[in-house]
Amino acid sequence: MRRAYLVLPLAFAILPACQAADDPVSPTPPAPSLGATNVKIVQPFFLIFDEDPARNYTATFGLVSPPGDLSDCGGSGPMVTDGGGITRVLITPSGAFHIRDQLSQATIVFYEGATGDVCELSSHPILGTGTGKMHFTTKEKANGSLSVQANFGGILDLVAGGRAHMLGVGNIFFDAARNLTIHEDHFTLKPIGH
Repeated sequence: MRRAYLVLPLAFAILPACQAADDPVSPTPPAPSLGATNVKIVQPFFLIFDEDPARNYTATFGLVSPPGDLSDCGGSGPMVTDGGGITRVLITPSGAFHIRDQLSQATIVFYEGATGDVCELSSHPILGTGTGKMHFTTKEKANGSLSVQANFGGILDLVAGGRAHMLGVGNIFFDAARNLTIHEDHFTLKPIGH
């Protein structure tokens, strides 16, 4: 069975994350938390995709290896990652939770076409590569409301030539009845030097 890695679509359909067997999961030392649980999980890489027809892209953050080299995708190469991907989870006794995913100075590979399956990227054209950072925060209150904020970006060397600044920002809210309000949702790929 293929392992799923943390997938962060800008459309905010969040898929569960599984960690590799050798990745440590370590609760942070107890602190005055009033009963809250705080867990830090090392993530090898993150995947962001956007199925909006006007955008239609997938980007990997922190994955240096080509997807076809991954053992989960039928390859025999090692999984090489960078950027220090971390997921922090805080769960309060009331049932509220706060999840923060982050990495910095990570390898970005920007692909044409949206997919939540990293193995499918082997057949997607690469539009650009570079480095950048990603922050993704999910907060659910005890009343069931949920807010999701994403911010990612970097500088890409485009396959077609030139360089571009990539920026994605999202801020959405679901009330307790799961009615959606989009406060902010944009993505830009702005050429540098034009």
